[in-house]
Amino acid sequence: MKKPTKKDLIYMIIAIVLVAAVATFAALWAVAAHKIEDGKSYHNRKCAAFEVENSHLSKGQIVFIGDSITDLYPLDDYYADLPLRTYNRGICGDKTSSVLSRLDASLFALEPTKISLLIGINDINTNVSDKELLSNYKKILDSIQSRLPNAEVYCISILPMNSVSAQYKINYQRSTERIPSLNAEIRSLAEGHGYSFVNLYPLFADENNYLIESYSVDGLHLSPEGYTVWTNALKPLLA
Repeated sequence: MKKPTKKDLIYMIIAIVLVAAVATFAALWAVAAHKIEDGKSYHNRKCAAFEVENSHLSKGQIVFIGDSITDLYPLDDYYADLPLRTYNRGICGDKTSSVLSRLDASLFALEPTKISLLIGINDINTNVSDKELLSNYKKILDSIQSRLPNAEVYCISILPMNSVSAQYKINYQRSTERIPSLNAEIRSLAEGHGYSFVNLYPLFADENNYLIESYSVDGLHLSPEGYTVWTNALKPLLA
């Protein structure tokens, strides 16, 4: 067997590196695609579950709709003593566009008399423009007003975040700067539709406008203490 030359060895090393690079890229792409699919699958599974639930849930109750902050809200722990039932229609990862696309199964089928709406933080953290976010938000309120003209709607302010949320690879500092002005616009949209704007932001923000640490488990999602603050502000309005 011919002994490989130095040149042959260099080519072999280059080939091995290229193969490894391609394999690594393929693996990373598969992981990324799996994460995207997981998010889509979760959204679709939740929507499908809502459609099944709708057939045996009472109409005319209270619906909480939004993203993960709502999805993780253990409503029965906080609102079981209300005269109306509370149904959780939050989906982790949802943006304003996602909520807009699922209003029929998530909301209208239940014909609620009271609605809590908290949405927008995922738009902000994925660089959806303020214009698009507010346009979608308005469409959500327009649809509710058209389909449920007698419903009471409580538009919850977008909550602040703190530095711990950077673990999700988001620019929490930039997001923090956008939230106050967006909340002002959401207030305007809510009041323009005759709905209530529930401003939780000052209750959750510290002196630097970051989310108070004890109110969160990860700089973004709420702790039991955080959910208690939300409940104390909203519950008297729902009673």
